[in-house]
Amino acid sequence: MNMGEINLEYKKLGRVTFDEEVKESIDKKDGIHSIVYYVYNIMMIWLFGLLIFKTQIYTSLEIYFNSKDFFKFLFYMPFVIIQILPVFIILYFKKQTISSIGIKKDKIMKSTLIGIIGSIPFSILNIIGPISSGKTLNPSLVDNFWIFLFFLICIGFVEEIIFRGFLQTRIEELMKSKWTSTIFVGIMFGLMHVPIQMIQADMSLIEFIVYDLGHLIITSLMHIYFVYLYTRDKNIIAPTVAHAIINFSYAIFV
Repeated sequence: MNMGEINLEYKKLGRVTFDEEVKESIDKKDGIHSIVYYVYNIMMIWLFGLLIFKTQIYTSLEIYFNSKDFFKFLFYMPFVIIQILPVFIILYFKKQTISSIGIKKDKIMKSTLIGIIGSIPFSILNIIGPISSGKTLNPSLVDNFWIFLFFLICIGFVEEIIFRGFLQTRIEELMKSKWTSTIFVGIMFGLMHVPIQMIQADMSLIEFIVYDLGHLIITSLMHIYFVYLYTRDKNIIAPTVAHAIINFSYAIFV
């Protein structure tokens, strides 16, 4: 490989671009639809937070299950469907394929490997913190299985479809600037975590944002990282796997 080929490979490594199919099949109306959907999603998250933390439904049902992690996975699934279903309804009426949001059956192994490798730096940081504070790994393989499945499907897959596959590609049509739209959607990604965590912390909106500002900024920046992983192969599997492993690496400590 000569120097020109090496330079080309390095340029490809740093390039953040989406499929031509995506660019050709969407327009500014798609960007508007994505904003409307985001508002819907925030409202659903807020209502779900109220259901979990302001009623006794979750705790009253949880006692009937031996594994709290299995129950959590089971309880979240209907909400996950309600949360993500409008994305597929929009695709259907707009006659857009699921590949336009990164759901593809090719290069699955390569995309999975990209996700695993991409998760390593943040997973190491997540592991160092709990160990240094004296926490130990959850010894239950069953619980760990459900914890991982929860983060893979209910968190990783859903959030990657919504933010990296759907919102990022559509909102870019409104702004015509790749990096402006990426930062903007990153802020949307950070704010998406506010409703349910605000209710859990029993704080007002402003109070919680001030309290959790550092974490919200980090979460917003993670969007840029997940976009990078997504655009390596234009396959949602890569950021989904990375997202799940990063969250899992912290949650398995007790």
